[in-house]
Amino acid sequence: MIRLVLVALLVFVGSAVNAKPGVDEPVGDWSFKTDKPVKVIVAGGSVAALSFGFGAYLERACSNIEVVNVAKVGYSAWAVMKRFEAQVVKNPNVDPKKQESWVIVLGGLNSVGNPEKTNYDIMSLYTLAHQNGFKVVGLTLSPWGSEKDKRWTGFTGIGRQNNTQKAADFVMGRLSPEVALGKYAEGRTGWQASELPDIAVDLYDSPLRDKDAELRPAGPLERSFDKDKDMQKLMAKVPEGQQKAERARLIEQARALPRWYLRPELHSFDHIHPKKEGHEIIAGQICVKVPKSWGCDCSSLNSGDGK
Repeated sequence: MIRLVLVALLVFVGSAVNAKPGVDEPVGDWSFKTDKPVKVIVAGGSVAALSFGFGAYLERACSNIEVVNVAKVGYSAWAVMKRFEAQVVKNPNVDPKKQESWVIVLGGLNSVGNPEKTNYDIMSLYTLAHQNGFKVVGLTLSPWGSEKDKRWTGFTGIGRQNNTQKAADFVMGRLSPEVALGKYAEGRTGWQASELPDIAVDLYDSPLRDKDAELRPAGPLERSFDKDKDMQKLMAKVPEGQQKAERARLIEQARALPRWYLRPELHSFDHIHPKKEGHEIIAGQICVKVPKSWGCDCSSLNSGDGK
């Protein structure tokens, strides 16, 4: 019953509330409601949008913070940025000058098929937040994928994993602007402090992922490799002397894809959205990195490290 309610809620919110995510976003008129000294805003897509999510767990564990969630289902990275601008930056009731203010950003899965543009839009959100007095907690995308999802069968999932990893590596500051942003680097040769989060949390490689999942059998992948059009396109770009090693690497990557999925016991209604226990783990991963001013008791949260 709970699963059906969640599905219905996401469909309603994603299709009825805003048919054009990020376009003509209403200017926020909400206000913080408590006198807690640290204000925290959650921005992102559907994983961040659930009311029982990691923001609620953090508010429970950290005595000094008040959390407001402006995340929205179905939003691309660009739409998440535009919603933050409208609901937070332009909101006359929100003034970071009056108190310590943070934004936690978890979004971009809906646009990760173009990771460079996704990274550029998330970077733009970070910059916008910093310019307006907020500090930023940047979360990478969480693990996703399933052997039952056609998008991940055979070698198909390699591209999706690579895109997700590139988005995660940007958040974690592991890439140069040229690699993270591609044509959107616009001449950048290094990062400005405002373009990266103050605190970065890797959810993609975390206790959320199914690190001990069984590898796919090698035989079927080896037999299908030379018939796979996408793999042959990749191999055509590889120098002849390196093709044997690259072929073996790609087969091993395809075998290991299940180890980059969300742990099955953390699935809610699908393999993308974690249920409550998953959000508690996310909160635990954030909690150990935030400043003392938040007043957190992280021991009250399940970090997932002892699973």
